[in-house]
Amino acid sequence: MGVIDTLPQALSILVIEDDPGDFGLVDAYLRQAGFWHGSDKLQVAWVTTLTEGLAKARQDKPDLVLLDISLPDSTGIPTVRAMSAAFPDTPIVVLTGQDDNALANAALNAGAQDYLVKGQFDQHSLGRAIRYALVRGKLESRLRLFEVALDSAADGIVISDINGTIEWANKAFSQLTGFSAAESLGRNPSALIKSGRQDQAFYQQMWATILSGQEWRGELVNRRKDGSLYDEALAIAPVSRGDGAIQHFVAIKQDISERKHAEAQIRLSEQRLELALAASGLGLWDWRIASGEVVFNERWCAMLGYRMDEIEPHVRSWELLVHPEDLPAIHASLDPHLKGEIAAYESEHRLRHKDGHWVWVLDHGKVVERDEAGNPLRACGTHLDISNHKRLDLEGAHLLRRIESLIRDAVKPPDRAAAEEKERHQESAKPGRLSARQRQVLELVATGCTSGQIAVRLNITPATVVTHRRDLMRKLDLHSIAELTRYAIEHKLEIV
Repeated sequence: MGVIDTLPQALSILVIEDDPGDFGLVDAYLRQAGFWHGSDKLQVAWVTTLTEGLAKARQDKPDLVLLDISLPDSTGIPTVRAMSAAFPDTPIVVLTGQDDNALANAALNAGAQDYLVKGQFDQHSLGRAIRYALVRGKLESRLRLFEVALDSAADGIVISDINGTIEWANKAFSQLTGFSAAESLGRNPSALIKSGRQDQAFYQQMWATILSGQEWRGELVNRRKDGSLYDEALAIAPVSRGDGAIQHFVAIKQDISERKHAEAQIRLSEQRLELALAASGLGLWDWRIASGEVVFNERWCAMLGYRMDEIEPHVRSWELLVHPEDLPAIHASLDPHLKGEIAAYESEHRLRHKDGHWVWVLDHGKVVERDEAGNPLRACGTHLDISNHKRLDLEGAHLLRRIESLIRDAVKPPDRAAAEEKERHQESAKPGRLSARQRQVLELVATGCTSGQIAVRLNITPATVVTHRRDLMRKLDLHSIAELTRYAIEHKLEIV
């Protein structure tokens, strides 16, 4: 496939030339150059002034313009600038009678794709200039499109040469640093925005990476034109020629000052929370309900004698630690809250310590995130070790009953005390069997009566009731008041 085959199917050329003889020669060269494609004829339009050329170009939108720069209404480089400004995407080939390299360069800088001297070109050179101009026009159009896109980017973009000298920078770079494009071009970024916060080793490592052909990414602190500092996320990519030699670097700069500030605030809040939790003795848990993942903080784990890495961060770890007897009460509070029926979850229950004993905890929690359907997604809460409170409550209850017994013993009649003591000895002398009085005590224990209430109901002292309870525990091989109560509830109708 030749170059001609890549041209438009119906090529249209606008010739702006005030000399009829020169136009006739150009027209002949065009046809001799083979600008025909199948049955489609080359379209050539001719005008003699710049004004007519601009009007004709607006009307026909030609694929290419052959422009004489010595016209009745315009001469020199301004002619090229006017046409290029009006039709920036239309390739222009300048025709002039002046063989002047300076003029040629000026024409190219003004927007022309090529430059031909009248009398020094033929159909071949004209055809070649047109084909190259069309190709370069397409490339320049794409470059302009890319430049507009890069200039509209939110992040700062800088293109530099192999030495780091800035060749192009977008508007976002100027907004980020305060340096205009004119102030930036031809200078090294380090001379503009280096803050001194990074040491020489930092930049040496960066340059070693990009000069090896690899992309470098990192974060640093830079300085704006007004002297203020900002945090920047920087990515630099080398651009190589076909032979692999690095020719340019493209740097993308993002202002991350707000993100850094937010991260610092979050860290500060987390530190304050940890201090508050440590001071209060609270353990913290964070539960992703759908996945079962739970994050336990250090205090939560230490409360049970574990390190954080010894407990799997999953809800099943907690379930395995809960006392089986406490699970029903936990779910009685937790499940309604997960369904949204109550505002929060609260439970007092036991968890097994690493060394085997049980730790009483007060567990508070709340769903903090739900989906659109109201299903719980995330819940957070705290554990407070209340083992000491539970022990003190139990000791207090025992002490209160002891005081009550001592008071009653101190005020009871001597004959009644002697009768009760005789009864106690009699009952104690019958191992393995329960007396009628012991059955009465056991039945009242089953109804939930305290020692004082049983004493009133049976007209005996609380101390006698305590003795009966102790004898019952010995005869029934029970070891705690709780076991006696449970036995009474379960077997009180079967005792003979």
